[in-house]
Amino acid sequence: MIGEVTFGVIGLLFLFADIRTFTSTFQQTFFGAPSTNLALMATAVFATSFLGALVAWRLGPRRALGVSGLVFAAATFLSTASRNNWTDLALSVVALAGGFWWLAILHSSRTADGTSPLARALPIAFACDLALRATFRTVPIVDLSWPLAVGIVLVAMLIFVAAGLTALPAERHWMSPGLRGAIGLLVVPCLVLVAETGATNGAQVAIAAGLGLGPEPVRAAQIGESVLGVGLAAGALALWRYPVRPVITAAAVAAGAALLWAHLPLVSLAGGAILAAASVLAAATLLGARQHPTRSALAVVVTLSFGWLIFVGTAFGYYAFWAYLPAVWVATALVALGALVAPSPAARLGLPLALATAIVAVGGPLAAFTATPALAEPEPARVTFRLMTYNIHQGFDAGQIPSLDSLVDTIARESPDVLCLQEVARGWMIDEQHDALSVLAERLGMRYAFIPNIGDLYGNAVLSRFPMTDVRLVHYAVEPGIKHQPRGVLFVRTADVLLGCTHLDELSDGTFVRQEQVRTIIREWAQTTPAIIAGDLNATPGDIEIRLFNEAGFDDLGAAAGPTTTMGDPQKRVDYIWGIGVIGSQGHSLDVDVAMKASDHRPLIVNITRQK
Repeated sequence: MIGEVTFGVIGLLFLFADIRTFTSTFQQTFFGAPSTNLALMATAVFATSFLGALVAWRLGPRRALGVSGLVFAAATFLSTASRNNWTDLALSVVALAGGFWWLAILHSSRTADGTSPLARALPIAFACDLALRATFRTVPIVDLSWPLAVGIVLVAMLIFVAAGLTALPAERHWMSPGLRGAIGLLVVPCLVLVAETGATNGAQVAIAAGLGLGPEPVRAAQIGESVLGVGLAAGALALWRYPVRPVITAAAVAAGAALLWAHLPLVSLAGGAILAAASVLAAATLLGARQHPTRSALAVVVTLSFGWLIFVGTAFGYYAFWAYLPAVWVATALVALGALVAPSPAARLGLPLALATAIVAVGGPLAAFTATPALAEPEPARVTFRLMTYNIHQGFDAGQIPSLDSLVDTIARESPDVLCLQEVARGWMIDEQHDALSVLAERLGMRYAFIPNIGDLYGNAVLSRFPMTDVRLVHYAVEPGIKHQPRGVLFVRTADVLLGCTHLDELSDGTFVRQEQVRTIIREWAQTTPAIIAGDLNATPGDIEIRLFNEAGFDDLGAAAGPTTTMGDPQKRVDYIWGIGVIGSQGHSLDVDVAMKASDHRPLIVNITRQK
């Protein structure tokens, strides 16, 4: 059983990584396409899970498990080794298909006296996933430097293959749960989404509790991860010590989610811990039902396949509709209902596995928190300082490949004192789950202020070496329909200047929307001097919305820098630094070949001097 549990844990970690790789490459590649088309394409990819029935029928229990596992592991490894967006997308689709088949066949293909190892493997995988993300500062293993990523995944793949080989010699038969167990199995993919959006998402828990918004030093994400680690550990120990009660599990899922999404200090932290513990219990409950001999794997494959379609539906509803929380609530409700209906699980964690899971769940985040360097005290404001505005493209380069290392290097070379960032992602599944702001702030040694525009985990940020006060977010008017993103302007007082950081509407026909957004900025600016407005305005110098700043008395401080995009012919200037009561000098950007390695925008840098 230990070999099968190891097989299950590593396979589940691979599956989590493949889901993130697919969703991130998919949204980066097809962003802007009609939502209906995107939904159909995503559904088609997840519907490949139904082909597992054909694999199982043609190959039988042992060979089907071996072949699906080999396809799954090989595609996961190759997508890690690849650094090309289209190749990653294709390989992640293959890896997902193989992973779906492997998951269903492993659950259904049982030895005569064995229960499914997934009831034990999924709780352990949740703990390992949280620990790995905390250890690597939310940067997925597949996105680490090429030698390190390939080395880690290669070792994991070899262990995965070895563990699988230990399980294959035993005689295996097709088994399936009864009706109540099938209902639990159906919502297992929803449990994965609940974990991605809350139960193992440290940034989400921290921000929901009011941490990570600033102005403050880094460590908010590590606090959230540590709280979740305690919850996962408590769930693992409970899974060893006490029999799992479906009613208690369902109530804990509902209560934890309600408290987390209440967005209350301390209360949401407690909710995150409860939801994490409940996710461990739910994993054992949904997958731990006793199984009975059957003639094929069809029932398990079809049930899980429909579960993956529910997953893609709720995940698409959440992300495509700008962090639409009811989609997550539906997934959470289904998990609670599945736990309530499912029979009491036959599988429990033994003491060694429970202790190991608890140590991993608590130890990884705690080590990350302890290792986070303390920042020096903020520097006193200076009359002259360097300002950079940068659209970081959610932490991806112009080729849609994760680029946090390149972003850090690009920014550090220019050494700005104040940094205005747009498209800041902080833990979305569709952005590889990385917290770009925490990574940049920690490695640049700067404090930050962040108030999101979309949900809790996406927006603009200001980083500064100077004290920051008077942080506020002004939301722009919400436009009808879903094609316009919710947006706003983040105001911060730093370097004795009022700084507004913004990202205006990006649609080519959105000039009237942008004009109203600029008027909102000017109205909220309220004639305060000195003041700076910086960001990606998605308009060229001759557009009406740009001229509104001139009419309000602002000077274009970065006019000498030239184009700031990296794509298109000709390239355009859409990023600006406007100032009043200040003087700008040495405005410049970067060569396009250099900039494309970090983002699809070039940064705009200006030396600012306050007028007396």
